[in-house]
Amino acid sequence: MTRRERAGFIWIILAAAGFSVMPTMVKLTYLHSTFEPMDIAIWRFALAAPIMWAIVLLNGRSARSDTKQSLPTARLLFIGAIISAAVLAAFFALDRLPASTYIALLYAYPAMVALLSRLLGDAIRPRTWLALGLALIGVALTAPNLSTATDADAIGVALALLNAAIIAIYYMLTRRALDGVVDVSRASAVMMLGTLVIMLLLIPLRGLQFPQNPQTVLLLIGIGIFGTVLPVFGVNIAVQRIGAAQASLVSTVEPIMSMVISMLILGEMIFAMQWLGAALIVGSVIVLQLRPRNRIDLSIAHEAG
Repeated sequence: MTRRERAGFIWIILAAAGFSVMPTMVKLTYLHSTFEPMDIAIWRFALAAPIMWAIVLLNGRSARSDTKQSLPTARLLFIGAIISAAVLAAFFALDRLPASTYIALLYAYPAMVALLSRLLGDAIRPRTWLALGLALIGVALTAPNLSTATDADAIGVALALLNAAIIAIYYMLTRRALDGVVDVSRASAVMMLGTLVIMLLLIPLRGLQFPQNPQTVLLLIGIGIFGTVLPVFGVNIAVQRIGAAQASLVSTVEPIMSMVISMLILGEMIFAMQWLGAALIVGSVIVLQLRPRNRIDLSIAHEAG
Protein backbone atom coordinates (compact mmCIF):
# COMPACT_ATOMS: atom_id res chain seq x y z
CA MET A 1 0.00 0.00 0.00
CA THR A 2 1.40 3.37 -1.00
CA ARG A 3 1.59 6.40 1.27
CA ARG A 4 -1.19 8.06 -0.74
CA GLU A 5 -3.46 5.02 -0.29
CA ARG A 6 -2.76 4.87 3.45
CA ALA A 7 -3.74 8.52 3.72
CA GLY A 8 -6.94 7.74 1.82
CA PHE A 9 -7.90 4.95 4.22
CA ILE A 10 -7.16 7.20 7.21
CA TRP A 11 -9.43 9.92 5.78
CA ILE A 12 -12.32 7.53 5.10
CA ILE A 13 -12.02 6.04 8.61
CA LEU A 14 -12.05 9.57 10.10
CA ALA A 15 -15.09 10.40 7.96
CA ALA A 16 -16.88 7.24 9.11
CA ALA A 17 -16.01 7.98 12.74
CA GLY A 18 -17.27 11.57 12.47
CA PHE A 19 -20.60 10.54 10.96
CA SER A 20 -20.97 7.59 13.34
CA VAL A 21 -20.62 9.73 16.46
CA MET A 22 -23.10 12.40 15.32
CA PRO A 23 -26.32 10.60 16.46
CA THR A 24 -24.79 10.20 19.91
CA MET A 25 -23.82 13.89 19.99
CA VAL A 26 -27.39 14.84 19.05
CA LYS A 27 -28.79 12.65 21.85
CA LEU A 28 -26.34 14.23 24.32
CA THR A 29 -27.44 17.69 23.19
CA TYR A 30 -31.02 16.80 24.06
CA LEU A 31 -29.82 15.67 27.51
CA HIS A 32 -27.76 18.80 28.27
CA SER A 33 -30.15 21.43 26.91
CA THR A 34 -33.76 22.32 26.20
CA PHE A 35 -33.00 22.31 22.47
CA GLU A 36 -35.60 20.96 20.08
CA PRO A 37 -34.75 19.18 16.80
CA MET A 38 -35.06 22.36 14.74
CA ASP A 39 -32.63 24.22 17.03
CA ILE A 40 -29.95 21.56 16.55
CA ALA A 41 -30.56 21.43 12.79
CA ILE A 42 -30.22 25.21 12.43
CA TRP A 43 -27.05 25.37 14.51
CA ARG A 44 -25.56 22.38 12.66
CA PHE A 45 -25.64 24.13 9.30
CA ALA A 46 -25.01 27.62 10.67
CA LEU A 47 -21.67 26.26 11.90
CA ALA A 48 -20.87 23.80 9.11
CA ALA A 49 -21.69 25.87 6.00
CA PRO A 50 -19.25 28.77 6.65
CA ILE A 51 -16.45 26.33 7.51
CA MET A 52 -17.09 24.32 4.34
CA TRP A 53 -17.05 27.45 2.21
CA ALA A 54 -13.85 28.68 3.88
CA ILE A 55 -12.11 25.38 3.05
CA VAL A 56 -13.47 25.36 -0.51
CA LEU A 57 -12.36 28.94 -1.16
CA LEU A 58 -8.91 28.33 0.32
CA ASN A 59 -8.49 25.24 -1.85
CA GLY A 60 -9.82 27.16 -4.85
CA ARG A 61 -7.04 29.73 -4.61
CA SER A 62 -4.43 27.04 -5.14
CA ALA A 63 -6.34 25.33 -7.97
CA ARG A 64 -5.36 25.98 -11.56
CA SER A 65 -7.84 28.10 -13.47
CA ASP A 66 -8.20 25.47 -16.21
CA THR A 67 -9.44 22.90 -13.69
CA LYS A 68 -12.36 25.04 -12.53
CA GLN A 69 -15.78 24.39 -14.02
CA SER A 70 -19.23 25.88 -13.76
CA LEU A 71 -21.72 24.12 -11.50
CA PRO A 72 -25.50 23.66 -11.87
CA THR A 73 -25.95 26.09 -8.98
CA ALA A 74 -29.74 26.42 -9.06
CA ARG A 75 -30.21 22.66 -9.13
CA LEU A 76 -27.72 22.15 -6.30
CA LEU A 77 -29.44 24.79 -4.15
CA PHE A 78 -32.76 23.00 -4.74
CA ILE A 79 -31.21 19.70 -3.70
CA GLY A 80 -29.88 21.48 -0.61
CA ALA A 81 -33.45 22.45 0.24
CA ILE A 82 -34.40 18.76 0.03
CA ILE A 83 -31.55 17.96 2.42
CA SER A 84 -33.22 20.19 5.01
CA ALA A 85 -36.28 17.91 5.03
CA ALA A 86 -34.06 14.85 5.54
CA VAL A 87 -32.13 16.51 8.36
CA LEU A 88 -35.29 17.57 10.20
CA ALA A 89 -36.72 14.05 9.85
CA ALA A 90 -33.45 12.68 11.24
CA PHE A 91 -33.33 14.95 14.28
CA PHE A 92 -37.01 14.46 15.10
CA ALA A 93 -36.42 10.69 14.83
CA LEU A 94 -33.44 10.93 17.19
CA ASP A 95 -35.66 12.75 19.67
CA ARG A 96 -37.85 9.62 19.81
CA LEU A 97 -35.56 6.67 19.10
CA PRO A 98 -32.29 5.30 20.48
CA ALA A 99 -29.37 6.45 18.33
CA SER A 100 -28.50 2.81 17.56
CA THR A 101 -31.97 2.10 16.17
CA TYR A 102 -32.00 5.29 14.12
CA ILE A 103 -28.65 4.68 12.42
CA ALA A 104 -29.54 1.09 11.52
CA LEU A 105 -32.84 2.17 9.94
CA LEU A 106 -31.11 5.02 8.10
CA TYR A 107 -28.94 2.57 6.19
CA ALA A 108 -31.97 1.07 4.50
CA TYR A 109 -31.64 3.94 2.00
CA PRO A 110 -29.32 2.13 -0.47
CA ALA A 111 -32.02 -0.53 -0.89
CA MET A 112 -34.56 2.27 -1.39
CA VAL A 113 -32.32 3.73 -4.10
CA ALA A 114 -32.38 0.38 -5.89
CA LEU A 115 -36.17 0.24 -5.57
CA LEU A 116 -36.54 3.79 -6.91
CA SER A 117 -34.31 2.87 -9.84
CA ARG A 118 -36.68 0.00 -10.62
CA LEU A 119 -39.70 2.32 -10.48
CA LEU A 120 -37.91 4.61 -12.94
CA GLY A 121 -37.48 1.75 -15.38
CA ASP A 122 -34.08 0.27 -14.52
CA ALA A 123 -33.88 -3.52 -14.44
CA ILE A 124 -33.32 -5.10 -11.03
CA ARG A 125 -30.93 -8.03 -11.07
CA PRO A 126 -31.14 -11.00 -8.65
CA ARG A 127 -28.32 -9.53 -6.53
CA THR A 128 -30.37 -6.36 -6.02
CA TRP A 129 -33.47 -8.33 -5.04
CA LEU A 130 -31.32 -10.13 -2.47
CA ALA A 131 -30.17 -6.76 -1.08
CA LEU A 132 -33.77 -5.53 -0.88
CA GLY A 133 -34.82 -8.68 0.97
CA LEU A 134 -31.94 -8.40 3.44
CA ALA A 135 -32.75 -4.73 4.08
CA LEU A 136 -36.46 -5.39 4.69
CA ILE A 137 -35.76 -8.23 7.12
CA GLY A 138 -33.09 -6.10 8.80
CA VAL A 139 -35.50 -3.19 9.28
CA ALA A 140 -38.13 -5.52 10.75
CA LEU A 141 -35.60 -6.93 13.24
CA THR A 142 -34.02 -3.59 14.15
CA ALA A 143 -37.17 -1.55 14.71
CA PRO A 144 -38.77 -1.70 18.16
CA ASN A 145 -41.66 -4.11 18.65
CA LEU A 146 -44.40 -1.80 17.45
CA SER A 147 -47.10 -3.95 19.05
CA THR A 148 -45.78 -2.96 22.48
CA ALA A 149 -44.03 0.31 21.58
CA THR A 150 -45.26 3.77 22.48
CA ASP A 151 -46.62 6.19 19.91
CA ALA A 152 -43.27 8.00 20.08
CA ASP A 153 -41.47 4.79 19.05
CA ALA A 154 -43.77 4.26 16.07
CA ILE A 155 -43.45 7.89 14.98
CA GLY A 156 -39.67 7.69 15.44
CA VAL A 157 -39.44 4.60 13.21
CA ALA A 158 -41.62 6.30 10.59
CA LEU A 159 -39.42 9.42 10.70
CA ALA A 160 -36.21 7.39 10.42
CA LEU A 161 -37.56 5.53 7.38
CA LEU A 162 -38.85 8.83 5.94
CA ASN A 163 -35.33 10.21 6.35
CA ALA A 164 -33.94 7.19 4.49
CA ALA A 165 -36.52 7.64 1.71
CA ILE A 166 -35.69 11.35 1.31
CA ILE A 167 -31.98 10.50 1.19
CA ALA A 168 -32.72 7.94 -1.54
CA ILE A 169 -34.51 10.63 -3.59
CA TYR A 170 -31.68 13.05 -2.82
CA TYR A 171 -29.19 10.48 -4.05
CA MET A 172 -31.01 10.03 -7.36
CA LEU A 173 -31.15 13.80 -7.93
CA THR A 174 -27.53 14.36 -6.88
CA ARG A 175 -26.20 11.57 -9.09
CA ARG A 176 -27.66 13.34 -12.12
CA ALA A 177 -26.80 16.87 -11.00
CA LEU A 178 -23.15 15.95 -10.37
CA ASP A 179 -22.67 13.97 -13.58
CA GLY A 180 -19.36 15.21 -14.97
CA VAL A 181 -18.66 17.51 -12.02
CA VAL A 182 -15.05 17.32 -10.82
CA ASP A 183 -15.13 19.74 -7.87
CA VAL A 184 -17.46 17.72 -5.64
CA SER A 185 -16.39 19.66 -2.54
CA ARG A 186 -17.60 22.95 -4.01
CA ALA A 187 -20.83 21.29 -5.14
CA SER A 188 -21.35 19.96 -1.60
CA ALA A 189 -20.80 23.46 -0.23
CA VAL A 190 -23.42 24.87 -2.63
CA MET A 191 -25.94 22.23 -1.54
CA MET A 192 -25.18 22.99 2.09
CA LEU A 193 -25.82 26.67 1.40
CA GLY A 194 -29.27 25.71 0.09
CA THR A 195 -29.90 23.78 3.30
CA LEU A 196 -28.72 26.70 5.44
CA VAL A 197 -31.09 29.11 3.68
CA ILE A 198 -34.09 26.89 4.54
CA MET A 199 -32.89 26.56 8.13
CA LEU A 200 -32.49 30.33 8.50
CA LEU A 201 -36.01 30.86 7.14
CA LEU A 202 -37.31 28.79 10.06
CA ILE A 203 -35.96 31.24 12.65
CA PRO A 204 -38.61 34.00 12.16
CA LEU A 205 -41.32 31.32 12.27
CA ARG A 206 -40.31 29.54 15.47
CA GLY A 207 -37.33 31.37 16.99
CA LEU A 208 -33.94 29.92 17.90
CA GLN A 209 -32.55 28.79 21.22
CA PHE A 210 -28.98 29.67 22.13
CA PRO A 211 -26.72 27.30 24.07
CA GLN A 212 -26.88 27.90 27.82
CA ASN A 213 -23.85 25.89 28.95
CA PRO A 214 -20.37 24.87 27.72
CA GLN A 215 -21.44 21.26 27.10
CA THR A 216 -24.08 22.34 24.59
CA VAL A 217 -21.62 24.67 22.84
CA LEU A 218 -19.06 21.87 22.47
CA LEU A 219 -21.69 19.41 21.28
CA LEU A 220 -22.99 21.82 18.62
CA ILE A 221 -19.43 22.44 17.42
CA GLY A 222 -18.91 18.69 17.31
CA ILE A 223 -22.09 18.15 15.28
CA GLY A 224 -21.16 20.93 12.84
CA ILE A 225 -17.48 20.09 12.38
CA PHE A 226 -16.92 16.42 13.24
CA GLY A 227 -20.39 15.23 12.29
CA THR A 228 -20.76 17.22 9.05
CA VAL A 229 -17.67 18.95 7.64
CA LEU A 230 -15.18 16.17 8.41
CA PRO A 231 -17.27 13.36 6.84
CA VAL A 232 -18.00 15.33 3.66
CA PHE A 233 -14.42 16.41 3.00
CA GLY A 234 -12.93 13.20 4.36
CA VAL A 235 -14.87 11.14 1.83
CA ASN A 236 -13.98 13.49 -1.03
CA ILE A 237 -10.27 13.28 -0.18
CA ALA A 238 -10.43 9.50 0.29
CA VAL A 239 -12.13 8.98 -3.09
CA GLN A 240 -9.28 10.86 -4.77
CA ARG A 241 -6.72 8.55 -3.14
CA ILE A 242 -8.32 5.10 -3.00
CA GLY A 243 -11.28 5.40 -5.39
CA ALA A 244 -15.02 5.48 -4.81
CA ALA A 245 -15.39 1.68 -4.66
CA GLN A 246 -13.04 1.11 -1.72
CA ALA A 247 -14.21 4.27 0.05
CA SER A 248 -17.83 3.12 -0.12
CA LEU A 249 -17.00 -0.36 1.15
CA VAL A 250 -15.10 1.05 4.13
CA SER A 251 -18.10 3.30 4.85
CA THR A 252 -20.26 0.23 5.51
CA VAL A 253 -18.72 0.09 9.00
CA GLU A 254 -20.62 3.28 9.95
CA PRO A 255 -23.86 1.67 11.24
CA ILE A 256 -22.03 -0.83 13.45
CA MET A 257 -19.57 1.83 14.64
CA SER A 258 -22.43 4.18 15.49
CA MET A 259 -24.28 1.46 17.42
CA VAL A 260 -21.16 0.64 19.45
CA ILE A 261 -20.59 4.33 20.25
CA SER A 262 -24.18 4.82 21.40
CA MET A 263 -23.96 1.68 23.54
CA LEU A 264 -20.70 2.78 25.21
CA ILE A 265 -21.48 6.49 25.69
CA LEU A 266 -25.26 6.56 26.09
CA GLY A 267 -25.60 3.16 27.73
CA GLU A 268 -28.19 2.08 25.17
CA MET A 269 -29.28 -1.54 25.41
CA ILE A 270 -29.06 -3.25 22.02
CA PHE A 271 -30.65 -6.69 21.83
CA ALA A 272 -29.19 -9.59 19.87
CA MET A 273 -32.09 -9.41 17.41
CA GLN A 274 -31.28 -5.76 16.70
CA TRP A 275 -27.61 -6.59 16.10
CA LEU A 276 -28.76 -9.25 13.65
CA GLY A 277 -31.06 -6.74 11.94
CA ALA A 278 -28.26 -4.19 11.68
CA ALA A 279 -25.94 -6.86 10.27
CA LEU A 280 -28.52 -7.74 7.60
CA ILE A 281 -28.91 -4.06 6.65
CA VAL A 282 -25.13 -3.69 6.40
CA GLY A 283 -25.09 -6.93 4.40
CA SER A 284 -27.61 -5.47 1.95
CA VAL A 285 -25.36 -2.45 1.47
CA ILE A 286 -22.30 -4.65 0.88
CA VAL A 287 -24.23 -6.76 -1.66
CA LEU A 288 -25.04 -3.58 -3.60
CA GLN A 289 -21.46 -2.30 -3.33
CA LEU A 290 -19.92 -5.49 -4.72
CA ARG A 291 -21.42 -4.91 -8.16
CA PRO A 292 -20.18 -1.73 -9.88
CA ARG A 293 -23.49 -1.14 -11.64
CA ASN A 294 -25.37 -1.17 -8.33
CA ARG A 295 -22.79 0.68 -6.25
CA ILE A 296 -24.17 3.41 -4.02
CA ASP A 297 -22.13 6.42 -2.90
CA LEU A 298 -22.54 6.14 0.87
CA SER A 299 -21.09 9.61 1.46
CA ILE A 300 -24.47 11.00 0.44
CA ALA A 301 -25.77 10.39 3.97
CA HIS A 302 -23.11 12.56 5.57
CA GLU A 303 -24.96 15.76 4.72
CA ALA A 304 -28.53 14.52 4.98
CA GLY A 305 -28.27 11.99 7.79
